[in-house]
Amino acid sequence: MTCHAAEHRTTRKLAFTLVELLVVIAIIGMLIAILLPAVQGAREAARRMDCSNRLKQLGLAAHAHHDALNAFPSGMHLAVRDANGKYRGINLFVALLPYIEEKGLSESWDTDNPGANFSGGRQSRSAKGPNLLCPSESENENPLHYSARLTGSSLDRYMPVTNYGGNAGTRSFRPGSAELKTDGVFFMTGPGSLPEPDQTPVRVSEITDGTSQTLLFGERDRSDRNYNTFAAQGWDWEFRYYGNWAATSRSGVGHVTLSSYPPLNFNLPFDFNGRGGANPPASGSDAFQYYIDLRVCAFGSNHSGGANFALCDGSVRFLTDTMAPAVLRLLSTRAGGETPGGSSGP
Repeated sequence: MTCHAAEHRTTRKLAFTLVELLVVIAIIGMLIAILLPAVQGAREAARRMDCSNRLKQLGLAAHAHHDALNAFPSGMHLAVRDANGKYRGINLFVALLPYIEEKGLSESWDTDNPGANFSGGRQSRSAKGPNLLCPSESENENPLHYSARLTGSSLDRYMPVTNYGGNAGTRSFRPGSAELKTDGVFFMTGPGSLPEPDQTPVRVSEITDGTSQTLLFGERDRSDRNYNTFAAQGWDWEFRYYGNWAATSRSGVGHVTLSSYPPLNFNLPFDFNGRGGANPPASGSDAFQYYIDLRVCAFGSNHSGGANFALCDGSVRFLTDTMAPAVLRLLSTRAGGETPGGSSGP
């Protein structure tokens, strides 16, 4: 009897009570709550590093293009007219294909009829573009489907989208705006260029502000919930459709270039219902064009606190969104005679 009683007491002693089990679960939950942000932070740091490497490769490709052709590529080189008489051309990402391990796609690209590159649906040349998405991008459809209704064309199109854009200077959009500038590195060139015809691409020697003080590429945040409330009213398309790597038109320059016109990480600060309180008011679709211009231009990212940039000297930096807009504008110009510190050059 004594032995059985001892065994019984030992068995009861090794068992967990409900209270003990709940305490263990609570401790595990607390540990997860403490560790999860650290794990997520480490993952985001890795994604940010991957993003900076992609920008580094784009910068190297642009310099390889310069070495081969004695100039950086154009933001959009407009030299042919389509059946409707509108200028079409080749954008900077298409021009960089041979230098980002896409020589085969470059050789098959139709430069005489740029619109033909969209024919063929998912088998089109435009659908076979390079992966230029930031690893922190939430887009899960790539290539993205651009319906004929959305684009106003006669056929559906499939095009990869990109989070990266070339630095166009202080104003890159809209093409017909009287405020359009060509003071950055990538802008329209050729017979159909704006604001003047026959503009020419930029050479390193023309970056007199210094290659270490001038932006070459930057990121774009392709999400904007407030903007999309206006898209739902037909005032523009959803913001995720910006960043088409294969754009061919004057307005397409907004897909492949960015500028310092708005502050870094600018998102629309009001939704459709709050449009009347905006300054200036977005009272109608025409008035909303002001905000389209601002948002389409904007450098930004899905990284917390700022965005990655490649500079003209080949370096990559993370610039915080607390930087003054005036400093971002100084970094975006190639020959403004200023430095980000605020002093003027000779």
